[in-house]
Amino acid sequence: MTHVTKLKKLSRLSHFMLDAMSVTLRTGSIYFNASAVRELEIGKYKSCYISIKDNVNPGDATEIYVEFNNDPESIQNAPVKMGKRLIGASVTQLGTVLNQLTHAKACIKQSRKERRRFLLKDPTNNKWFFRVAPRPYLKVKDFSQIGEFPAIYYLCLNGQINRIGESSNLKRRLNDYKRQEVPFDEIHYCRMDSFSDSERKDWETYHINQYVNEKGMLPPYNFQNGRQIN
Repeated sequence: MTHVTKLKKLSRLSHFMLDAMSVTLRTGSIYFNASAVRELEIGKYKSCYISIKDNVNPGDATEIYVEFNNDPESIQNAPVKMGKRLIGASVTQLGTVLNQLTHAKACIKQSRKERRRFLLKDPTNNKWFFRVAPRPYLKVKDFSQIGEFPAIYYLCLNGQINRIGESSNLKRRLNDYKRQEVPFDEIHYCRMDSFSDSERKDWETYHINQYVNEKGMLPPYNFQNGRQIN
């Protein structure tokens, strides 16, 4: 593949990304881009119903569904506010809902790039949703507070990530690192009690890839990439 061909492919990918339907999480609201407004005909609706999968705890939800409608407003059926010149739209008054969705709430604190999520269609119910990543948002320096539970985590030293990982038993894994003399003075983690081993490994891979994309290299004590996320 020539250099020119690579640039053309990157240009096409960039154009696709810019034009793809997406949302951006904000404090108390969700912003839908112009492509989403056009494709979902959001201008026809007054409200948007926000939901998660059945039998999923709000604190564990990573997939958030959106359904536009003209039904009366409620906590979950929030009002739609169209942007100027009908470019973009916001679903507002979502503070209560987003505060219950732990991973969405953590995402709001990230960069704009991280807060932008692409809309996908669930073939099982024909509904649109976006996915938010479980993020190691809990920070601990007193490692005696860590229990025996599944988690994804960052090992940090002087504020910098030294290793990204996952474990079915975080306390035991930390003890392993101490014996191996892996340096860290703080751990950032997120409990993954309701996630399978496979899902936990997928999200570990996601965070490693995010780090590599930003830094151009693996964390100092990660010696290989994770597996590809499904």
